[in-house]
Amino acid sequence: MKLVILGGGASGMAAAIEAAHTNAHMDIIIAEKLDRPGKKILATGNGRCNFSNINASVDNYYGKDSNFTAWCLKRFTVNDTVNFFNQLGIFPKEEDKGKLYPFSGQASSVLDCLRNEIKRLGIHMETGFYAKEISKSKKSFKITAADKRVLYADKLIVAGGGCASPVLGSDGSCFELLRSMGHRVSELAPALVQMKTDPKEVRSLQGIKVNGVLRLIQKDRYIAEDRGEILFTDYGISGPPVFQLSARIPFRKNIIASIDLMPDNSPKEVYDILEYRRSCLSHLTMEDFFTGLLNKRVGNLIARRAGIDKLSFKAEMLDDRLLWSIASLIKDYRLEIKGTKGFGNAQVTAGGVLTADFDEKTMESKLVKGLYACGEVLDIYGDCGGYNLQWAWSSGRLAGKSAAEALM
Repeated sequence: MKLVILGGGASGMAAAIEAAHTNAHMDIIIAEKLDRPGKKILATGNGRCNFSNINASVDNYYGKDSNFTAWCLKRFTVNDTVNFFNQLGIFPKEEDKGKLYPFSGQASSVLDCLRNEIKRLGIHMETGFYAKEISKSKKSFKITAADKRVLYADKLIVAGGGCASPVLGSDGSCFELLRSMGHRVSELAPALVQMKTDPKEVRSLQGIKVNGVLRLIQKDRYIAEDRGEILFTDYGISGPPVFQLSARIPFRKNIIASIDLMPDNSPKEVYDILEYRRSCLSHLTMEDFFTGLLNKRVGNLIARRAGIDKLSFKAEMLDDRLLWSIASLIKDYRLEIKGTKGFGNAQVTAGGVLTADFDEKTMESKLVKGLYACGEVLDIYGDCGGYNLQWAWSSGRLAGKSAAEALM
C-alpha cells in the first residue's frame, strides 16, 4: 500500500512522520517540487523558527469557517507538538506572548530533526517533482509531474501550501490541482505582511522605528490592536504589530491604521506634558520642540498635520487649541491603508480550498475518497506568532494518521 504526500513543507513532513508512526507496513513518498524539503521552515521566526504558541486556540485562526480547526487542535494540541519535537530532539524555549522556539535558536534545528526522522523511518523523498496533473481510478491516484515522472498512490495527501513566499516553494499550484478534482477555492490574498499607505504620508519617515500601539479601524469601528515596534517605510508601515494585524485585513475595505505614539499616557497626560514643554521651551521653534520626546521627523510631521505650516513657528505661540490638536495626533495618528504588499512578502495565504468539502475529523475530502489536504492549502490561516506552524503540524499529523489508518 502506498501513500503519496504532495509537498515537503511543515505539514507534509508532519503528515509523513505521523503516517509512518501509525502504520509501518506501507510505502510513503513525499513529492517536493524544490530540490530540498522544508525551505520555508528555515525562514520562519527570523531564522529561529517560532514553531508553535502555547496560547493557540480556534480564536487565533481565520477563514470562512475557522471552527474547522477545533477538532484538529484538540486531537493534536500544542502539548502534543512540544512532545512530538522533544522526541525528535528539539528542546523548547518559551518567549514573549507564548511563542515557542527551539532552545538552539536555529530554525535549521527543527528542519534537521524532521529530516532525520524521515530518514530513520525510511520515507522516500522525491525532489524536483512539480505535480501538474492528478487523476483517479477506482483504486488509485496517478500524479504526473511536469517532467513526465509519474507516481501512483492508494491514498494522497495534498500539502503543497498556498501562494505566500513562492521562492520557497508555495506558488499556488496545488489550488489548481484540487480544483481539477472538483474542489472549490475561495478568494486569495496575502496575510502576515506589510501594509501600504499613501507614500506621501510616510516617505519623510522612512527608516524610523517607534514603539507604540497600532489599532485597526473600519468606518470608526474598532477591529483589533497590537503593541510593539512599528517601522515606517517608503510604501507604508512594517514591524511585528503590522504583521500581526495584517491577518485582519484580507477582504476588508476602508481600513484605517491608528498609531498611539505614547500608549502609556492618557490624552490629558500628553497634553500636560506638551503644556509643560511650552513653558520651558518657549524659545524654540517647532523644528526642535519635540526633541527628547518624539523622533524629530515624527514630531515635525505631527506639527504640520496639526496645522502648523512652517517649522519656524515659535513654541511660545502654541495656544491651548494647538496643544490639544498635537496631543490628539500623538495618541491617534491615522493612516489610510491602501492594501498590503504581495505574496512575495507574505508569510501566509488568506483563503484557500474550502473546508466545507473536507471532514474536520480526518482531513479527508468529502468529494474524492482517499484524498486528504492539510496546512496552508486549506482556507485557514492564523495570527503571527507560531500559530500557522501549529496548524501545519496539527492538520498534517491528523491527515497522516487518518490516511495511514485507512490503509491498515
